[in-house]
Formats: sequence, C-alpha cells, structure tokens
Amino acid sequence: MNKPIFHITPESGWMNDPNGLVEYKGAYHVFYQADPEHLVNEKIGWGHKISYDLLHWEECPQALFPNECYDRDGCFTGSAVIKDDKMYLLYTGHVNQENGYIETQNLAVSEDGIHFEKYEGNPVIENPPIDTTMRFRDPKIWEQNGKYYVAIGGESKDKCGKVVYYVSNDLYNYTYCGKLADSDGSLGNMWECPNFTRVENTDVLIFSPKGLGKEFPVSFESGYMLGTMDYENKKFEHDAYRTLDYGFDFYAPQVMECGTRKILFAWFAIPDSIGKEMKDGWRHLLTLPRELKVSSDHHLLMTPIKELEKLRTKTLDTTLLNKSWERKVKNQPLELLITGQYKEVCLKIEDENEQILELAVKKGNITLKQKREEWQQRTCSYQEKNMWKMQIYMDYNTFEVFINDGKYVFSSRIYPNETLRFMIDVTSSDKDGRLEMYSLSL
Repeated sequence: MNKPIFHITPESGWMNDPNGLVEYKGAYHVFYQADPEHLVNEKIGWGHKISYDLLHWEECPQALFPNECYDRDGCFTGSAVIKDDKMYLLYTGHVNQENGYIETQNLAVSEDGIHFEKYEGNPVIENPPIDTTMRFRDPKIWEQNGKYYVAIGGESKDKCGKVVYYVSNDLYNYTYCGKLADSDGSLGNMWECPNFTRVENTDVLIFSPKGLGKEFPVSFESGYMLGTMDYENKKFEHDAYRTLDYGFDFYAPQVMECGTRKILFAWFAIPDSIGKEMKDGWRHLLTLPRELKVSSDHHLLMTPIKELEKLRTKTLDTTLLNKSWERKVKNQPLELLITGQYKEVCLKIEDENEQILELAVKKGNITLKQKREEWQQRTCSYQEKNMWKMQIYMDYNTFEVFINDGKYVFSSRIYPNETLRFMIDVTSSDKDGRLEMYSLSL
C-alpha cells in the first residue's frame, strides 16, 4: 500500500492523537501518541516530527516514554506551551490498577524542543475535582494575560461529559477554577481531548465526546462550541454543540497557535478504525492541516492551509462544469477543485468498475456513502441556496472534502486500487462554473 505523502504518518507502528502542537524557534512541532514497536496502543509515548513549511516533515527522537511510576502504562495526550524560551509539555500519565486506573497531569521541559526532562515534582495535577471521576485526561494549555490556563477532559460522578480548567502562574503549580462546559448526559459520558482557543474574536471549545447515545449516527465524533470567556468571573457563555467533521475517520483534533493563524490537525481515524495498512508495519495517520475561521453566521470553518497549493505539480484537467464530467486517472495524490454556483452536486468514485464512494450535495442534506466492509453513510443538514466551492484532497488512501469554504467537512480513509474513475453530475445556475484537477507531489 502506498504511504500518503503530504500527511503525517508514523515511520512504523501505531499512531493516534496529535499532541503538543506548537511553533518554536522557527519550526512547527507536531507530537503524537506513538507506539513504534506495536500496531496497537500497547506502550504509548510521544512521537515527534518537525517542519518548516507544514508540508515536509522530519522525524525526531521520541519525546516521551512511559517509564515513570506515574505514567508507566502510557504518556497519554497533552499539549505544549512556550515560556522563557523553553518548551513545556503537559500530558496525562496513565497507570492501570486492579480495579480501573489512575490518570494524573505531568510536566516535561526542553531547552531545544527535542530533548525533554520530566519534572521531578510530577504529577503537577494529581487528583481530579471532587465531582469528577478518574476519567480525567488530555490537558490543553494556553496563555492569557500572563497566566497559563489548562482545560482537561472529564466525566462527572453521574456519568456526564465535561471539561474543567485550572490556572497557573508558573506552569508548576495549579489552582482549580471550575468547569468550562458540561453535559446533561445527552452528549456522551466523557469528553476527551479538549481545546480552548480564540479564533478571530470568538472563543472556541473543541472536544471529542465519548459514549454517544443511539440518537447519534456515530459512536465517535468531534465537535465545538462557540462563545465568550469571562476570565474574571470564570464563566464560558457558549452556543450549542455542533459537529466539526462529518466523515467516518476524524477524532481528537488539536489546534496549533500560530499568531493569528489557528491550524488544526486531527487523528485520521476513530478508536475502532481498522487501519488496513497494518500489513505494511504502520497504522493510522493525521489529517492534513486545516486553518480555522469563524463564518458570518457563527459556524467554525476548517479550510485546507494555503501552503498545500504548492504541491500542485501538474494540471490534469481544467474545464467548465455546468452539467456532467468524467475522468479516469491513476490513483495518486490529487486535488479536485470545483467553483461556481450549484444547486446540486453528485460525485461518484469507482475503483476498477466497482463504486467505492458517493458524495451528494442537495437542498436538505449532504450525504457521503462509502463502501467499507459494507455500504455506510454519513449525513449532515444543508440549507444553503447554492454550493459555491468544493475542494477535495486525496493522498492514495485518504479522502478529505471541504464544502463552502470549510463549513461542511468530511474526512474518510479509502483503500482504492490502481485506477480511479471520477463521475460528477451537477445542477448549475452558473454557466461559468469550473472544475480543476491537479496531481500533487512534494
């Protein structure tokens, strides 16, 4: 199986959540949950890659190993922050016990962003709040007015998802502030991988709820709440929860703070994803980086970073699109861009005369149907008058589609063979609608 070229993949073994996304000394750092010796998360530490352009990634030594009494069964998800020209990693230490497990929050420090020393006073946050169970993990740290705040995912004693937060002046000592947001039980029993960030003039809480009920079409997803944080009164006023990505394979997103740019990566899988690449000695990858914006109608948008346009190597097709289009190409890294004004769009992809995917955009909903072990589908509500932009990235065995500047996003793994046949039918109100197809390379 061809390995994706513009996605972050492990050299070998297991990969899951992106961790510690940070810009430091001129480089972008992406850490991630890693077990390079196994194809399951048996002995989880932190893998590490760096880039200077968000396109080419260099392998670094593993940053964290599960080798202390407080993290012996896993250095779980966490985040990074820069203070006094040092990089600090805050992560969850996981210890299995006969009747459950213990999760604590721990600190590691580096002066070069490559070699890390764990703080001898760990854990820095040892116990969850009194109304929170031991499902207490994934600290996400951010700086605000000279103080350092940490959001941690959790579960209330009555089995409802929540995010709590702490504050610190020095990154070593933390004071509990209360909850950022919680659930009445209708949105899962535990909220993982919280992110708190500010996009333009809006505060955003992103998280991954676990234990979703039958009213949800999926067992795992990630979503967000938009609002305003009152730090003085310790209150986050927010809108209702919305799904962030409607595809089959998207979980545990994390945001990198790059000045005014907010760049998101996610695990390109969910906890029960198969990962057919296991036979080649590696399992799972991260999504392509997406830049976050807030729309005028108060939705969080995810758009592919502009840097990806540099990968365009050859124009495979450029044509007016106002009725139908068909093209057969070798399976390769691709970008497909459709612009114009469209009432309806239907994209089908076949692999050696067998259909593997169908994406339909029409008033009422957008539906992605995919041939996995059997045909499955994902749907989202869609009430736009027209679709004006669809951007698709494919990287041998990935499919990521961004509709109307990233208001509707679907991310899914696909496993085609050598030849792909694309078929598109549209209902257009624009005679000048266009389609462009590019081959991509690094």
